[in-house]
This record gives sequence, structure tokens and C-alpha cells, in this order.
Amino acid sequence: MKLLDTVEIDSKEPAEGTVIWLHGLGADGHDFEQITMELQLPDRLQLRFVFPHAPLRPVTV
Repeated sequence: MKLLDTVEIDSKEPAEGTVIWLHGLGADGHDFEQITMELQLPDRLQLRFVFPHAPLRPVTV
């Protein structure tokens, strides 16, 4: 099984938890990098964020 490529943003200190951000069709992990700042989480929360890139799939309408 091949692992998905990801964008990973580490905390300043050792992480106490990890958020794995799953997204919908038409986006990749880079589209959500800024969400870590937009969430305005307290500095005391040391979180690591993982934004996977979903595999490409053909779509029909």
C-alpha cells in the first residue's frame, strides 16, 4: 500500500497531538496550509497538522 504525499506543519515545541485534515474533491494539502493560522488556536496547544494530498480520480458529470 502506497502512502499519500502530505504537507506537514509541526508545532514549535514537541507536539501533544496531531490534526489530520481531510478535504474534498478538487483540492490538495497545500490549499489548507493557512488554516493553521486562521483557526487562531492558543499558543499553549502544541499541535502537528497533516494535510494529505488525495489521489487523482476521474470525474464525470
